[in-house]
Amino acid sequence: MPPKFTIRVFQPADDLLALTELLHAAYRPLAESGLYFLATHQTPDVTTRRIARGTCLIAEGEGRLMGTITSIPSSPDHPLPLYREQGLFHFGQFGVHPDFKGRGLGRRLHQAILELARNEGGKIMALDTAAPATHLIDMYHRWGYREAGRTKWPEVNYESILMTKSLVE
Repeated sequence: MPPKFTIRVFQPADDLLALTELLHAAYRPLAESGLYFLATHQTPDVTTRRIARGTCLIAEGEGRLMGTITSIPSSPDHPLPLYREQGLFHFGQFGVHPDFKGRGLGRRLHQAILELARNEGGKIMALDTAAPATHLIDMYHRWGYREAGRTKWPEVNYESILMTKSLVE
């Protein structure tokens, strides 16, 4: 049975440590496979800086945080050319606590940021993920994303696949 939860914008008064711990738990299997995603080990200060770039959504229920995703609008000074494109949003810090995986929560969080981006004039949603994380790439393909390039971020130990999806229907 799917869990009962609500999705809302993360507020300054919310528990930043709990959000960071949620990310660590969600990304633990990736860390255990040898992938050094920033969310596997980031501090609460890093979490704060990352969510300040956009809109962080959280899913909560059963008295706890269940999942999160952050939608980030394009920025003309972003180091990655793709993420400078006007009308483009990208997302990151996308994770569901292991206790709630496989119940549609991630898909609902993703749908919420697509709607948020459309409401803010977004035309394209983008993401980047580890090239070795083929299960994630396959999921994003099923969700309508297509490969748009590759990059290597200095703070991770893998090449990233860039993927995009049109928000225009």
